[in-house]
Amino acid sequence: MGNFLYTEILTTTRQKSYYSFSILWIAVLTLLFSLQKSVPSLTLYTNMTGTVMNVALYIIPLFMLIAGSFSVALEKENGQWDLISTYPLNRIEYVLGKMLGQFLAQLMVFTLSFGISILISLLLGGGISMRWAVLLYLFSSLLMWLFTVIGFTVGALSSTRWQSLSLSVGIWFFLIMVWPIVWINALGLVPYSWIAPLMKMSMYLNPAELIRIVYVIKLDGGSVFGQPYDGVVTFWESPFSFLTLGNYTVILTILCVTASVILLNRRKKT
Repeated sequence: MGNFLYTEILTTTRQKSYYSFSILWIAVLTLLFSLQKSVPSLTLYTNMTGTVMNVALYIIPLFMLIAGSFSVALEKENGQWDLISTYPLNRIEYVLGKMLGQFLAQLMVFTLSFGISILISLLLGGGISMRWAVLLYLFSSLLMWLFTVIGFTVGALSSTRWQSLSLSVGIWFFLIMVWPIVWINALGLVPYSWIAPLMKMSMYLNPAELIRIVYVIKLDGGSVFGQPYDGVVTFWESPFSFLTLGNYTVILTILCVTASVILLNRRKKT
């Protein structure tokens, strides 16, 4: 697995688009940090922190879906996967190695851009709360991992980069842009007594929605969800919430790795 991880990092960092991502991240993150200049302290959840979170929520999943799917779709498109599959390699090690390699490569450029953006914001006179910055970084990093593994599964399903791009944009549009509308319409078809339990269950079906809710609660903004979410807020404020979030991440990763292995094995047989 280490060889696949190292190769993926090396391949990704040698691409010209990798460094254009750095410039893009710096521009986006500097803009996000500049949005909070009018707020003296961001230790609590405010409209400005909500805006920053939503912008990150729109951008990060799309980038990671495309990067993750292209990681494997490119090898399938140029025939490299057909060559690799002739060797007696462990499919799970291959998938995990490439997922981790792609994630670490993207995390490195994001971390560098994050630090540079904070420095630029400080030089321009913008005050940044350490708690807010740390939570935003952790929130973004977890988003990057979850959507990288989802993106890799999309790439395993696709035959070309164009197909993986179309599927990635479609999944992003559904999970990020139209999820609330679709779910509200779906809840209108069930009995009223089912609505509250289904709403609480729905956040586990969408990783972006779950992380958004946890992020808001960790910034002491749980009151924005209203009384039906009091139990959810109380749970995610407890120390055990991190264990639950870790288990959720592991389960989603296992599902994506398993699906990717099955899809790649099916392609080999065909």
